[in-house]
Amino acid sequence: MLAAIAWKNVWRSKRRSGIMIAAIAAGLWGGVFAVGMFTGMYDAMVAAAIDRNLTHVQVHAPGFREERLIGLAIPNPDSVVAAIRSNRGVETVSPRTVIEAIAASPTSTQGVSLFGVDPGSERAATSVSRRMVAGSFFEGGERTPVVIGRKLAEKLGVKLRAKLVLSFQRPDGTIVYGAFRIAGLFDTEATTFDGRTVFVRRADLDPLVGELLIHEIAVRIASNDSLEAVAGALSSRFPALRVETWKDLAPELKITAESADITMGIFLGVILLALLFGITNTMLMSVLERTREFGVLIAIGMKRTRVFGMILTETLFLSLTGAVVGVACGSATVLWFGTRGIDLSFFAGGLSLYGISSFLYPVVHPVMYPTVAIMVVVAACASAVYPGVRAVRLRPATAIATFG
Repeated sequence: MLAAIAWKNVWRSKRRSGIMIAAIAAGLWGGVFAVGMFTGMYDAMVAAAIDRNLTHVQVHAPGFREERLIGLAIPNPDSVVAAIRSNRGVETVSPRTVIEAIAASPTSTQGVSLFGVDPGSERAATSVSRRMVAGSFFEGGERTPVVIGRKLAEKLGVKLRAKLVLSFQRPDGTIVYGAFRIAGLFDTEATTFDGRTVFVRRADLDPLVGELLIHEIAVRIASNDSLEAVAGALSSRFPALRVETWKDLAPELKITAESADITMGIFLGVILLALLFGITNTMLMSVLERTREFGVLIAIGMKRTRVFGMILTETLFLSLTGAVVGVACGSATVLWFGTRGIDLSFFAGGLSLYGISSFLYPVVHPVMYPTVAIMVVVAACASAVYPGVRAVRLRPATAIATFG
């Protein structure tokens, strides 16, 4: 009964209620779309880093990530790789030789991270082979091929088929040089990665190193939901090695992923806080216009708590109606652009510094919808407090006489 009366009261002033509902809907529409934009950007940043070279889990010898010394290799790598491949949940394993080296062209030199890989395993584990802009990822028959980023090629002043000399220090301390020919150029979302990453075949690198050295085993799993389970199982199986997830390898991405929903919740909260004043004003005007009506209701015996409850219910109806319309429009907009994407190529230079693609696909995580609902209810309750208190403090005789 009270709900039915409250719903009718909302529409007693159709223009005012309509404007307020439209304001709430527009605010949440923009809020949900902005959440979709930022969440899509955060998710794309994490996914791109995992696909590019990070993978889900990496295995190293203790101290390698900190020191990057060529001698800190994984003992018995073949048996470790075989054991990891047999683990439940593991999709692909790519063993890598990782060396800090110098790349030299006829015109320039540049410090680089040199990765010796098995092309087939690396193609399955990462997306670099799918980001080739010239040549291929070790698919031709060239002798001693090397694949580098387009950004590095610009720094060194080289092109496809040009010669590149790589030099590094062996475990015994001697400096070794190797001549390679550029077989492919890749271009990813991250300019830093593209500017200092070099891939060669392990079969070509091992003779230069003088022995089989595996410094890093990149592990891609079937589902990110099983990340901790797979990492825990590998840690138990190889206690002498360091098993780290992408969250450990890139803590800034972990913070980004974990704080995205909180940040977006705060963002929506600010929007609702701004709308709160408008809702309060609307309900206060409604109370002032109906002062005589409230005085009569209290005079004939209606409890003041019921009067307050009616105003609260009206505020909830007003807020939730706008929220439903706004969230529905925002979700439809996110769905539309989520399938078609938003071209941000105008900002590609700045976005690439953070490893973000210039084509953005908005997405809203399901957890955001109950969060919005809770925030709308809280905002509505807060908006109803002052108008409700004004109504229940009315003296029936004064209210009726003043507006009679």
